Amino acid sequence: MLKNKNVKKFLLAQILIVIIAIAISIISSFIIYKNYRDTLIENNNRIINNIIKNNPELEEEIINAILAEDKSSTNIIKQYGISDEIYELKGLKQSIILGNVLLVAISIILIIIFYIIYIIREHRSLSKISTSVNKVLNNDYSIDIKEYHDDYLSSLSSDVYKVISLLKEQRDISYQDKKYLEETLSDISHQLRTPLTSMYVINDLLETKLSSSKKKEFLNRNRTQLERIEWLVTSLLKLSRLDSGSVELIKETVNLNKLIEASIDPVRISLELKEINVMNQVDKSIYIDVDFNWTKEALVNIIKNAYEYTPVKGNITINASVNPLYTELRITDNGCGIPKDKLPFIFDRFYKVNKDSDSIGIGLNMTKRIIHEQLGEIEVESKVKQGPTFIIKFYKNVI
Repeated sequence: MLKNKNVKKFLLAQILIVIIAIAISIISSFIIYKNYRDTLIENNNRIINNIIKNNPELEEEIINAILAEDKSSTNIIKQYGISDEIYELKGLKQSIILGNVLLVAISIILIIIFYIIYIIREHRSLSKISTSVNKVLNNDYSIDIKEYHDDYLSSLSSDVYKVISLLKEQRDISYQDKKYLEETLSDISHQLRTPLTSMYVINDLLETKLSSSKKKEFLNRNRTQLERIEWLVTSLLKLSRLDSGSVELIKETVNLNKLIEASIDPVRISLELKEINVMNQVDKSIYIDVDFNWTKEALVNIIKNAYEYTPVKGNITINASVNPLYTELRITDNGCGIPKDKLPFIFDRFYKVNKDSDSIGIGLNMTKRIIHEQLGEIEVESKVKQGPTFIIKFYKNVI
């Protein structure tokens, strides 16, 4: 306990107070003793002078009596009216010394008592903090350690409260993550169950007598379902890497027009089969600082979404603008649009605007994660029967 700076300060303050009290007592005692002695001597001098003045022949006898300290000398001077208290000054001095010694002893005892009281208070406060910590270890967070306002333990109490608050927050986050994982696994199971069920049915049909054309048709359907499962697993692995923070996005200066063309290539055949016209109107002089491959992944998902909801012979328009703060990319299609009440959920994982759609509902969620990881922003504007517009802002590195 003596290693505690606050305890040392407390004891030094108590000792200093006692020293000052003792010093004042000694000085006061000395002044009282001196004044008493001076007054007594002055009074006896007047008496002696009067006696000698009236009886000069007694001068030698009185002086000798005063200088002596035995009982007989005391009796001699008493008969001439001189006080014998002058001989009691020595006893007074001893009484004052004894009183000061008692004062010091009492002061030391009081210091010990105060210190014991202080130790008991400190121990109780520490016990309260220890009890609170033990409650937390038993997953009981129903405490408020801020109630401890002890001057010497305020810093410790504050630190412990911060740790408890952090642990409580982490517990809540862990609970939310566990709940989210449970929901995600349930959604993944549902997404996988649909194509697997379809494949089981097709496989049973293939075991029956079918024409070659029918077998080929069912095999193609099976391939489609396998590709869907493969895409789902691949996308989920990418999302898990983003969620865990294991992905390191490496920014480089990229030509935006070339990035758009690279994002269209994976779905170009599908777009041509549906006769959808993609108009890339992005100026070839625009450059942005992004991770090329991951940003391409994000844009591919938006274009896939546009392809799915754009009618045959529809249009997808892509353009961009630049200002001192950011480069804005806009991707618009003339599909059915998104209802206003569904816009807030469009980036949620496994959310589908059209429940009958073959979409799994993780593409746009991945897009949002990739854009946000690069400190960008993405939003969507849409009206029913007018088609949505996805707006992406790539902020510049302004120093």
